[in-house]
Amino acid sequence: MAGKRSTTKERLSRETIVASALALADAEGIGAVTIRRLATDHGVTPMALYWHFKDKEALLDGLVEHVLDEIRTPSWPESDLPPWDVRVRQCCEAILEGLARHPEVADLVHHRFMGCAAGLDLAELTFAALREGGFDDEQMSDIGVHALHTLVMLVTMEPGENAVIYSADEVARRTREKRASLEALEPGRYPTIIYCAPSLVSKTVNRRYQNTGLEILIQGIRALQAQL
Repeated sequence: MAGKRSTTKERLSRETIVASALALADAEGIGAVTIRRLATDHGVTPMALYWHFKDKEALLDGLVEHVLDEIRTPSWPESDLPPWDVRVRQCCEAILEGLARHPEVADLVHHRFMGCAAGLDLAELTFAALREGGFDDEQMSDIGVHALHTLVMLVTMEPGENAVIYSADEVARRTREKRASLEALEPGRYPTIIYCAPSLVSKTVNRRYQNTGLEILIQGIRALQAQL
């Protein structure tokens, strides 16, 4: 019996559990991630997972930490730092790219970003660049929080149906219905909405939606700095 417990603990390392939870979230949505489901998938009792995580919240903390650890933190030579706004953009691009790889987990990041070393490192780089831009501590805090929420939103609120939650047929059906509903609006009153209907209900390609949002974010920060 002791040998069996040892094998289970070795097989179910913290890293193994988090990797399984991330794969499950990517495939079926974050709602599918539970202690019981992961225990069932690994053929063990929930207590085997509680050895590493005291509850589901701790598991979700570990999930966010793993996603943030995957982000390639920007680095620059001290002797040749890019301008402050370029560094802010590169930090935001790195975060956006990392979250976009796991959109079902992105919404968990809001209040967990600075709870691990990876998030703290990215925040420090961003705040250092903003400080060089002349922002005071309150402005840096406001910009940092707004930027993080915006980046998460760009991943979680993209137009179009969620292909993780819905089947391909259901995605197509819901998209058709939403487009038809918009295109059925009164033409004399909503001509521009009707014109935009296809784009309003469909997923974008080449990350157009995220790139547009990122540009709005960066240009807004630059506009604020020009007013200092």
